[in-house]
Amino acid sequence: MMENITVKDKPERAAILWMYEAVTYLGLDRLGLARPERAIYRLIKRGALHPKKIAGHFAFDKGELDILIANGDQKRGKGRPRKLHSAQILHKEKCY
Repeated sequence: MMENITVKDKPERAAILWMYEAVTYLGLDRLGLARPERAIYRLIKRGALHPKKIAGHFAFDKGELDILIANGDQKRGKGRPRKLHSAQILHKEKCY
């Protein structure tokens, strides 16, 4: 008797979106911008997005785009949080 031989399942890959897909996913095409891909380049320059280059084209992880949607265009947090200086603390107390 022949046994059913199963092919090993390939490991699941992260969802990758190309530049034009990322523009649509982030909703930049609905803002009426003349060149919405320039907004993506700005996010890359600010450090909010870290693209991968595949065959000469930018590709983005869907999870990273989800983080960008949740947090805005802020850079990823690295290291310890900054300490507030005494002048900043006094300014906050005066404002409230």
